[in-house]
Amino acid sequence: MTHLRKNDSLDVTVDANDSARKGENGADDNATVLIGGPEPPSPATIDGGKPSPSAPALEDQTNFLPTRQVITVFLGLSVAMSCSFLDQTIVATALPKISSDLHSGRESSWIATAYLLTSLAFTPLYGRWSDVFGRKPVLLFSLVFFLIFSLACALSKTMIQLIVFRAFQGIGGGAIITMVFIIVSDIVSLKDRGKYQGIQEGTIAVSNGIGPILGGVFSQYTTWRWCFYINLPMAGLAILVAVLLLPLKGVTGNMMEKLKKIDYVGSFLTILSSILVLIALTWGGVTYPWASAQVLVPLFLGVLVAAGFVVWEAKFAVLPIIPVHIFRHKTVTGVYICTLTNGMTFFAILYYVPQFLQLVRGSSPIYSSVLMLPFLAPVALVVFLNGVFIARTGHYRYNIIIGYVLWSIAQGLQSTIDQYSSTGRIVGTLLMGGLSAGFTFQTTLIAAQACVSRQEMAVVTGVRNFVRLLGSTISLAICASIIGNKLRNALNPLNLNSDVISNILNDPTIINSANSGFSQEVKATAIHGYLLGFKGVFYLTIACQVVAFFAALLLIEQHELSRAGDADLKQAAKEKFKREKAAKEAKADVEAHNEKEGYDAEAE
Repeated sequence: MTHLRKNDSLDVTVDANDSARKGENGADDNATVLIGGPEPPSPATIDGGKPSPSAPALEDQTNFLPTRQVITVFLGLSVAMSCSFLDQTIVATALPKISSDLHSGRESSWIATAYLLTSLAFTPLYGRWSDVFGRKPVLLFSLVFFLIFSLACALSKTMIQLIVFRAFQGIGGGAIITMVFIIVSDIVSLKDRGKYQGIQEGTIAVSNGIGPILGGVFSQYTTWRWCFYINLPMAGLAILVAVLLLPLKGVTGNMMEKLKKIDYVGSFLTILSSILVLIALTWGGVTYPWASAQVLVPLFLGVLVAAGFVVWEAKFAVLPIIPVHIFRHKTVTGVYICTLTNGMTFFAILYYVPQFLQLVRGSSPIYSSVLMLPFLAPVALVVFLNGVFIARTGHYRYNIIIGYVLWSIAQGLQSTIDQYSSTGRIVGTLLMGGLSAGFTFQTTLIAAQACVSRQEMAVVTGVRNFVRLLGSTISLAICASIIGNKLRNALNPLNLNSDVISNILNDPTIINSANSGFSQEVKATAIHGYLLGFKGVFYLTIACQVVAFFAALLLIEQHELSRAGDADLKQAAKEKFKREKAAKEAKADVEAHNEKEGYDAEAE
């Protein structure tokens, strides 16, 4: 039986300037009205204590908007989000071509990993930075940063250059996604949020769907560099839209005061630990053996630094990047476990199914991209229908559990496909996976946001995106290791020259090339090795989904979605919109009157 848990103590603040009672109580325009009962208790820290009373106060940036404005803002945010999600997937089908052109297939997984690594390392910072500096400035900075390094990626001459610029590009790309999710939580109530998330998921699905297709078209007919050139007009449009269409609250205070609030030690520790751990996972089994010092030393140091980060955040940080007390919520912990496995599964499918189709079945980049649409296209529709259901009933828990049950089955079916499987069978497994994923994406975000106060929502959202990217990066590293090891083990009995094996690892497309000079035995063995590697990847996704199912079943609880003060904030938003509309009409009337008087004066 599902039990509702209501956060009765959640406090809501609303600017009196936006309040419906502004004209009645005679309050000062800058006053702050507390809605929703008594002051909430201070959350416990990891040791059961309370946060430091000297912690800097943060301004509530909640800014509910009427429906017409919400739709406009969502469309604007969708332009920004499409930049990042398109860039995550557009290189998936272009990887073999990039590897061939830059003669470095062994390091090609770093093209994706470098982007995700920096996105991962910096993502926990954006939630708190947006609390300090404001949502809009952080979003605009990330868009500009993303645009600059997209151009740098397009101009890269070597694999090392491309990987380095992709790392910098990831800093901006990760911030874009996090900031969009945070801004959405500011402008729409928790219960109504699902109805609008169809727009977001539609953007994500379209970006993810056309990304591999564009990557295939560019790599096959022009050059893979257009995978990055295309970001320039997209990011430019997103910057323009963000400047003109986002009516977000600003954060008061001068820059020096804001800079003093930043947890610099925590920021440095989280970035360092993430980079060390991900470097070890990426090198392990591919560049160096897992038992080598090159893998074990950064892995050990990364774990050690991460432990230091937790101690710093719990004991010493005045305004923590990640307040450790949020992990005391069972639901938050369950959502983060599910999100980790979601990231692992989704990116394993997104990056390695197209490679399976190209290397094992000999499909073209475009054809392999088109076959990914059944996985990506249904997500938006399912998210929208789930959102409508949640808005009407307030229930989300069963949706999450059902989604993971179906997704586990879908991945089990996917693990049975091989080079002889029919196209219909492959499409069927991908379609089922896409439909199942739609039950889990935004419902888990709503679950996490429902069990914390409004003041913690940005941080919880940022950490969730951090966990998703962590799963994505771990998945790509593990999958590359699985495929590389399986291929090497398959080729070793043929007693091939080490240079030949290195050539196949560096340029996977060579096995299907008519001019490769390989015998049929070598080609067949290489294809079989790749098949075993991809099956290992699919088995990994099954394990991820089973773990997510048990986490959802045992940890995620049903919480009340209606919060004290939501009705007042919505009413205040409507009245503010009416006042602004009336002010614009009055201004237009004055201008028209002045213009008419001017004409009359000229006539006289």
